Amino acid sequence: MTRRTFLVLVLGLSVAGCQASREHPPQIRYGRDVCAQCGMIISEARFAAAYITKRGDWRFFDDIGDMLEFSRTHREAVAVFWVHDYESDEWLKADSAFFVHSVQLRTPMGHGIVALSSRERAEQLARQVQGQVLHFTELLDAR
Repeated sequence: MTRRTFLVLVLGLSVAGCQASREHPPQIRYGRDVCAQCGMIISEARFAAAYITKRGDWRFFDDIGDMLEFSRTHREAVAVFWVHDYESDEWLKADSAFFVHSVQLRTPMGHGIVALSSRERAEQLARQVQGQVLHFTELLDAR
């Protein structure tokens, strides 16, 4: 194998590895990793959020609202935003989730925003907590 072929192969595998990591949710170490916005230890999965930049850097957050504030302030090129389903703790890509915002929702930093995987569940929760259902683009625009 020539040096040039080897370098092309390594570069190709590196790019493929970066793309693959963007398709997989982050690995937050609860009780150890800290929020990029507020510096608090991330301890509750159902409120945790994260994003990966186009450069491949992960940012972790203890509250969806903190992720929105950090993203707005730092204006990094984001590849994928991730949030947890409030009820199941499963990771969801933020652009496919439904968000409920309410002052009655107690989140770690008081933003009152949670994510759910289905519109129906989001609407049920919104009725219970007198909140509103939003899409991620609306949250990004509002912040």
